Amino acid sequence: MLEFEHIIQVNDLTDSDISVLSRYQLWEGLILRARRPDKFVRGLSVHTEDLAGDEFERTIEVGDSRFLEQVMVHPDGQIHTKTLEDLEQIYAESLTQIEEPEPGFLFVRFTYKRELEDEDSEVDVGEHLKSAYLHTDMDAIATIRELAESGLFGEFSN
Repeated sequence: MLEFEHIIQVNDLTDSDISVLSRYQLWEGLILRARRPDKFVRGLSVHTEDLAGDEFERTIEVGDSRFLEQVMVHPDGQIHTKTLEDLEQIYAESLTQIEEPEPGFLFVRFTYKRELEDEDSEVDVGEHLKSAYLHTDMDAIATIRELAESGLFGEFSN
């Protein structure tokens, strides 16, 4: 089982060259990513079905692979995703959480847990996956920033 996490700084209030996102804009962007990951990663096909409350199921297809996941959105700034256990698919779980240690200083903590296929290989698959997740998450924050700049999520703080 591979377990890891990373934190991405969203706002740096000491750098005037970087647009400042509001917590609302960041949250709306993270919700969009949860509901429509195909808007953030090319080659995905996504279908969602709303469940009770702040939960939905999403089916993600990429190539010949298909994943069915349950997504739970918590109003305190957390999104919890996990694959459904009753299907033949890898077990994967993630938690995306907004952190704000001081007003305006926004970070997102991404926590992952997933099965790895047993392979005898000279390549460290776990390290490659960690790097891929980090880059995908960094790209997602950049995309959220671009969408917010376009006016999709309301006004900027700057």
